[in-house]
Amino acid sequence: MKTAVIGLGLIGGSIALGLRRAGLSSQIVGVDVNLANGAKAVELGLVDKIVTEDVALSTSDLIILSIPVNALNALLPSVLDAVKKDAVVIDAGSTKAAICKSVTHHSKRSQFVAAHPIAGTENSGPEAAFDGLFKGKTNIICEAGKTSVVALATAMKIFDSLEMKTVFMEAEEH
Repeated sequence: MKTAVIGLGLIGGSIALGLRRAGLSSQIVGVDVNLANGAKAVELGLVDKIVTEDVALSTSDLIILSIPVNALNALLPSVLDAVKKDAVVIDAGSTKAAICKSVTHHSKRSQFVAAHPIAGTENSGPEAAFDGLFKGKTNIICEAGKTSVVALATAMKIFDSLEMKTVFMEAEEH
């Protein structure tokens, strides 16, 4: 599975390391608006290479969105517009109602998994990423009923490999 991680800080970088350890991705590409973060992510082995957002979205089987929530609300509809018809998109945003609302009527809504892996440290950036950040932590998936069985199974495989405990709830409840 070819994976794209958009946002290469603590969360995105740690997810990339966990995917690499678990052998779930044949290639991991990265996208980050901060060019220095992108270069550091390659240097640290978080991702194999940096590509443009267009290339990442059109060629990846799995897209992890780990960017600030305000940017995510604006970006998610265009991400779903650009991905392959069988790609899975998972976000790691800390709030869900606005994110889910931004794609309520999108034709590819079923390819999206609204997730909140609850983990973090006081550090940020690619240097802060580490394998094991999510071990034993809680992950929340919202609106699972609006996600395809395949996309949800892919997400669960990923979160299980990160050793997270997943719970389900609606976006407003979250």
